Amino acid sequence: MKYSYLYLMKYPVLNLIITVFLFWLTIQIGKSSEEYLSYFFILTIGIMHGSNDISLIRVLRTNSSPNSNYLSLYIVLIIFNIVAFFILPFLALISFVFVSCYHFGEQHYHHLIKKRTINSMLFFLSYGALIFGLLFYNNFTATSAIINELTNVAIEQKYYLYFLLLGIGATIITTILNRKNFTSDFNYFQELFLILLFTLLFQLASLLWAFAIYFVVWHSLPSLIDQIKVLYGNSSKINLINYIRSSFVYWLISILGLVILYFSTQYFAINFITLFFAFLAAITVPHVIVMYFLNKN
Repeated sequence: MKYSYLYLMKYPVLNLIITVFLFWLTIQIGKSSEEYLSYFFILTIGIMHGSNDISLIRVLRTNSSPNSNYLSLYIVLIIFNIVAFFILPFLALISFVFVSCYHFGEQHYHHLIKKRTINSMLFFLSYGALIFGLLFYNNFTATSAIINELTNVAIEQKYYLYFLLLGIGATIITTILNRKNFTSDFNYFQELFLILLFTLLFQLASLLWAFAIYFVVWHSLPSLIDQIKVLYGNSSKINLINYIRSSFVYWLISILGLVILYFSTQYFAINFITLFFAFLAAITVPHVIVMYFLNKN
């Protein structure tokens, strides 16, 4: 209990300090530096946090080793998502955003919810929609360019505003519905301050850099700590090393896949950043399913 309390106290404070530092850094560096840092953080911490899903499946099944059928299914899901972006790109993109909204909200708040209910799940989805709404609306030009290249669909700025307003309204409503389901650690003023900070940050940062900051600092790092605690009992330095060792092969496979995509950009006549987000979408959906059942249990 003592360790859990310290974790809950240090986690948002540390993340806030990192975010403020990166906010300052955003003002100091140029767009090209933001891009390099974004790829570095996403390819290391970002990809690493989703590279141990097979071990997590083993924990969920409470067996000594993951069944090959689960590994096969996991790989099939990744391939299916990749193919979906070529066959039904717009539908695949909408599905990815929908799933990611829930996943971001769940990771941010699952430890502040007493009991998982329909209302709490709607709250997770709403908060994620708010974050993506802020991200898309404040970077609508870059967002539209990627969506148009992926799906050949042009989306006007007003639709990003509608999506943002939907996220804001839904978050307010679901917050009220869950007011008795929040733990005592839930701080309304802190959460409001974070949203205002994200708003300002997303306005100043490029799309990739803004996404990287939230994805790595507020999603990947907390998720990685949660996974280490589930797999090894606590998030000590030794267990962090064990986590990296056990996930290294899967992480390396992901990086090699991305390298192949990078050299395929000329063949597909498409910008690398577009394929990069498609790649993230392909590996995200199976990870979201694993983390859903992990948090549920």
